[in-house]
Amino acid sequence: MPEPDLQFKSLDYSDPMVARILDAAEQCIHRFGIRRTSMGEVARVGKLSRGSIYRHFGDKRSLIEGVFRRRQQVFLDSAEASLEKESSLVDKLTRSVVLGRRDMREGLFASLAETEPETVAMMFLDPRFYQRSVSFWPPHIRLAQAQGEIRADLDEATIVDFIVRLAVSLVMFPHMGVALKTPREIQAYLQQIISRGLG
Repeated sequence: MPEPDLQFKSLDYSDPMVARILDAAEQCIHRFGIRRTSMGEVARVGKLSRGSIYRHFGDKRSLIEGVFRRRQQVFLDSAEASLEKESSLVDKLTRSVVLGRRDMREGLFASLAETEPETVAMMFLDPRFYQRSVSFWPPHIRLAQAQGEIRADLDEATIVDFIVRLAVSLVMFPHMGVALKTPREIQAYLQQIISRGLG
């Protein structure tokens, strides 16, 4: 994948045409998978000209990245609103894991996990995915430090990295190691790790 995220810096996701293109692309990916999705198929499903797609997305790779980026942003926005109802860092992390697992079971990622699991894994390994994920947590970490939930002398960047790695592993590998099926089990597990590791 190209290193700079230049395509996305100039792309307006509130533009109705961009939204229409991404909606059509997401439908195609959900139905056919990434490998079998073509720009022509996206144009057909969205009742668009190929030229209108290429004006916003230079190639299929940029279009697929656009779909994943928008999907991640929708998830983060939804999670942020949901986390506002939680008071502790453990509860926030538990909620984010539960929401992440639900997102992986439904819709686009569920179908890709069946047909192209390596694609889903690569999305989580993409440095841009990581950067967008870590930018979500600092305010929650600072609040937890101010409330005495975690030590104030710990480096924020290190804590955020730890939290993101922990959340991603619990979302991506729900059946690995200790059986953590219910929100209560996830919360108890995280309570031990956060209080012993960061408290």
